[in-house]
Amino acid sequence: MTDLDLVRRPAQLGRRVGAYLIDAAIGMVVLLIAVGVFAGISFGTGGALPLPLAVGLAYLIGLGWFVVYTLMQAGAGSLGMRALGLRLVREGGAVDASAPASRLGFGRALGRNLVWALGGAIVVGYFSPLFDSSPWHRGWHDRAVRAVMTDVAGRSPVPSPAADSGADAAPASPASALAPTVLPAAPILPVGQAPEIGGWSPPAPAPARTTPLASGVISFVPGVSDAERLDEPAPAPAPGVPTVEVSDAPPPASFAPHAAAEPVPGSGVIESVDETRISTGERPFARLVWDDGTRQALYGRTLFGRNPAPETGAMISPVRDETLSLSKTHFELIPDDDRAVWVVDRHSTNGVAVRRGDDLLPLEPGERTRVRAGDVLVFGDRQVSVEVTS
Repeated sequence: MTDLDLVRRPAQLGRRVGAYLIDAAIGMVVLLIAVGVFAGISFGTGGALPLPLAVGLAYLIGLGWFVVYTLMQAGAGSLGMRALGLRLVREGGAVDASAPASRLGFGRALGRNLVWALGGAIVVGYFSPLFDSSPWHRGWHDRAVRAVMTDVAGRSPVPSPAADSGADAAPASPASALAPTVLPAAPILPVGQAPEIGGWSPPAPAPARTTPLASGVISFVPGVSDAERLDEPAPAPAPGVPTVEVSDAPPPASFAPHAAAEPVPGSGVIESVDETRISTGERPFARLVWDDGTRQALYGRTLFGRNPAPETGAMISPVRDETLSLSKTHFELIPDDDRAVWVVDRHSTNGVAVRRGDDLLPLEPGERTRVRAGDVLVFGDRQVSVEVTS
């Protein structure tokens, strides 16, 4: 089981309620102990410590526990969340839930708790997670700070894209189960058998097959067909081609076993489907390696996102987004005449960052940034490694 599978598992409502009850019980115990201690001091000293001041100090201890609780939520999770295998992450954070870039942070955790308290004041806020029909059940407090409660214990199933959108999906066929996670417009290089792009170029496409002008039902098209060949008879079959009479009777049954066909050496027959390569007639500018192992060749300007809008002179590459963390058109990759590749953030909601070594560089929306070999683009809950060819 990989970290990628764990971070994308939504936390079940029952376990979320259980975590809240555990944390509330711990907070109540801390507050009662503080009240008992300071009230005992007040009564033991004969009122030297006024009772209102003792109660105020007890509530100050409770406030301190609230700060500690919020700090735990911002990191690896509160005591209740850790006991039930839950964790809060940012909606546009890194793919790995344990990475620092995916942590919620104290500011967002504090804002989430304040919105939760305000929503609870009108009672309806407690039931706001039920208003979300997706498996994530994000309440008002989650949406306000772009937080997602995930299951890091691996006890919940990974949701399908149809379940995230709330739509009824038809049963998946076996062929669709083998489809790649990313459905790019550009050809995909075979996994495991891909050659080095720098020394490989696709073969030239086969010439188009011509159709005789005088054959078929329609023998003349104005402006296309030659008028002088209108009455020319259909060409005769090439000499030496045998003619086979087709009979309605079924062929005689043969009980002899069929010999296994063996490929003829040098005939160009490919024995394995994994070795098949799609001929495009041009050399790719770069190769993309997605976080699920899918490889994609980049042949020109390409738009990436949850549902990119078509643009003139650009290919589109929809990216599966189970957590709805990507914009419709999130970013684009642009190769130039010098075979350099540039990335542009298309003013996405969660932005794009370039991971170069140990540095994570956020991109300015609308500005071009050159991509170097080995850079990793991090956007939403997805990431892709770019291998630039020379």
